[in-house]
This record gives sequence, C-alpha cells and structure tokens, in this order.
Amino acid sequence: MRVIKNINFGSLVVAGFVASYIMFFVDQWFAGTLGLFGAFPGTSNAWWMLEHHIDGIIFALPFAWLAIYRRLPGPKPVKGLVYGLAWTIALGIVSTIAGALGATRFAQMPMTAAALISNLILHLIWGFFLGVLYVPAEGSTQKL
Repeated sequence: MRVIKNINFGSLVVAGFVASYIMFFVDQWFAGTLGLFGAFPGTSNAWWMLEHHIDGIIFALPFAWLAIYRRLPGPKPVKGLVYGLAWTIALGIVSTIAGALGATRFAQMPMTAAALISNLILHLIWGFFLGVLYVPAEGSTQKL
C-alpha cells in the first residue's frame, strides 16, 4: 500500500470505508432497539451513503497522522476507541455551535438523549474498527 508522509493511505482508505460501513450497519441492524439507533437514512439515499463513507475516510486522516496516532494510548483497538470518543465530543461541540449559528443541517437534528447515546456508541464502533483495521506505515510508529 502507498505511504504518504508516514500515513499508509491505502490502509487508511480501507479502514475508514469499512469502519464507516460497520457503523452504518450497526445503526440499521439495531434501529429502534432500546429507543436508540436508526439515525441514518438508509440505503435508499445513495448520495447520503456515498457522503457518509467519504466522510468516514476523511475524518480518519487525523487518526493516522503520526502526531495524533503516537499519542493515543494502548494497543490499536484502544487507540481507535479513544479517537472515536474524541471525535464524538468534537462533533458535538461543532454541531452545537453550527446549530446555534443557524446552520440548517444541524438545526434540523435535535439531539435527544437517545440520539446522543446512539451517536456515542456508533462513533466508538467506528473508532474501534478504524483502530483494528488501520495498519500504520512501516517504521512510522517507532518513537523519535
């Protein structure tokens, strides 16, 4: 796989895509369970599916950036979980600010407690599989 500035880009694309798909699959599979999940519009909206998977790859880039990857604690799955948690917090902050400033995309999605819990669980799943599947560039994880 191709290495770009110490990021294994091929592995990043595969890991981001697969982790995003698993996140979507879990949301669809458990939709309505305990009043959670079912946040995604589903496969009937092809544009949304494409956008979600591209986002999953783009948002995985900071995870693979060595300045972040090296600082995440634990083995690969734990690194992914921590990154998924951090991403959920960052997403919540940005969404809240954007909604307060009038961004219609965020204003239309009230975050109920169930939505917040679902969002956290789904991003932990995304992060976990990102961590499991991403293979850092050879030699890039060694301490400087």
